[in-house]
Amino acid sequence: MSIAQSKDFTEESIRDATFSAIALGGFELPRKVRSAILKVNLRYYWDYSTGETTDPRVASALIDYLREQYGDDIDLSIAEADASAMRTKHAFRMLGYTELARRKSAKLINLCECEKVTRQVTVNGERFELPIAQPMLETDLLVNVPKLRTHRLTTVSCALKNMFGAIAKPRKIEYHPHLDEVIVGINKLIKPHLAVVDGIIALGKDPIKMGLVLAAEDQLAIDVVAAKIMRYNPHSIRHFTLAAKEGVGALNNIEIVGFKDFRTFCRIFPKENYFLINKLWDLKLALLDAYLKISGDTRPPILDK
Repeated sequence: MSIAQSKDFTEESIRDATFSAIALGGFELPRKVRSAILKVNLRYYWDYSTGETTDPRVASALIDYLREQYGDDIDLSIAEADASAMRTKHAFRMLGYTELARRKSAKLINLCECEKVTRQVTVNGERFELPIAQPMLETDLLVNVPKLRTHRLTTVSCALKNMFGAIAKPRKIEYHPHLDEVIVGINKLIKPHLAVVDGIIALGKDPIKMGLVLAAEDQLAIDVVAAKIMRYNPHSIRHFTLAAKEGVGALNNIEIVGFKDFRTFCRIFPKENYFLINKLWDLKLALLDAYLKISGDTRPPILDK
């Protein structure tokens, strides 16, 4: 896998970093590609400046790269699925992707509105049935474009977790009791050819401008490096160890080209203390439940598991 850094935060510099990260990796991508999908990470309706959402400038650079590699007539799409508290059609418009698609002559795909197939997968001895949009299985080239950020439930949200967002069902919160298994399961069913991580503005305790672009063919390996940049032990993250056990990717002995010394990035990353965050969250839910018993009010569906 490879790491490149943008010299500044202009669109041109981000484009150069994206091209450089892919070139450094020397990846063996398919030679003949007529269609390609970029699976971005749109988290609710938060702008890319918050560090929550894939920067449209990274997606734009990837479109340019793919057109240079495969020709102007390649059928390019940007994909995302509805979430429990987000509708993709609104997110595309609010977060700049509708305008990007217009400028770059790309399509926008809401994975929840596509034809779907239900696939079974077994993870850690448990069987799950997951709905998958047909375009994700039929495209010639699938590029996973996640964020470099933390997550309250999984500690790290990067390539593996972004594919969880590709499940073609809005209420993915229903999978949370088995979240780690389902993350691994969807990655066993859908296998991107390439992951390009947007670390231009990363997110820990606060957003931070890091200017990083990571690229790899191995979704787990790129997550391991992302976790190290964010100062987490990859072996302590359950969906990582479970993915390695299930043969999804490499947890150890990862070769890196580009930046090899993480200390510069680690020193500035604002690591989140999720032990404390989770305890505070549990306390807030307990207080809310006490209020609901007294008032007779209704618990918001987004909080139900």
